[in-house]
Amino acid sequence: MTTPTTFETVRLDPETVLVASPTRAWIRRDARTLGAREVSGGGGIELARSLLDGAVAAAFRHARPEAVPPMSATRWVYRLAGLYHLTHSTPGLLIDAAARFEAAGRSALAGWARTRAREETHHDLLALRDLRDLGLDGEAVVAALRPSTAIRLVDYFERSVDAADPIGCVGYAYALERLAMTVREPEIRAIEALLPAGTRATRCLRVHSATGSDADHVADTLVVVAALSPAERAAIAVAAHEAARLCFEPDPEGAPSDAAIAAVLAACARPTNSST
Repeated sequence: MTTPTTFETVRLDPETVLVASPTRAWIRRDARTLGAREVSGGGGIELARSLLDGAVAAAFRHARPEAVPPMSATRWVYRLAGLYHLTHSTPGLLIDAAARFEAAGRSALAGWARTRAREETHHDLLALRDLRDLGLDGEAVVAALRPSTAIRLVDYFERSVDAADPIGCVGYAYALERLAMTVREPEIRAIEALLPAGTRATRCLRVHSATGSDADHVADTLVVVAALSPAERAAIAVAAHEAARLCFEPDPEGAPSDAAIAAVLAACARPTNSST
């Protein structure tokens, strides 16, 4: 007797339906509602991985590589400011999410959020150390530079936690950590080659990349997601897609030029007698 195929489907947006099995995921761009189906026991972690990775991958079509300025030492400071805003928001919002999950009797999700909040605490300080290593007043830089992509993501994170059901924050976290896993050692070294010799201004990136702990975080999240209902997984997949899309969609107003960033940074130099 042939074993029925386990699959789940999610409508990511009005025109896009994601279909996932434990071995692959694919997109159907039509108006049909396909629903969801599981065999006994579901597809487990592999189905959850396929579903969420498919949701993230579906956002790649919104990328506009031509709109992304080439990396430079100045633009790396801009990226660090964005990393600061992202990492600074994470622990507090996850603690809020944990409290809401706990109040709703969703102990597994509450435990996930508390653990992730603890693991992400003080990562914003790494970004500040990186900025100081570049001779800048880190606090002044992050007050002056608020990269639009990072701020849009933080706003999405906040809205997810404050929603009637905060489960979207799981999809947000999955998307950002899954995308971080695509940043590998050669890319990090290429950035370091642009920076003044002797600096160590990629600490925050190394933690949030394939060289850091994000692969473990993704694996832990999948264990939790696999144990949820198909409806909960669907909500997480939609959030993962929306967060990934925010990462890829360029700023409607265009990225600031290196000259514009440098003009802001001119007032953010660290006094030479400041401690590190």
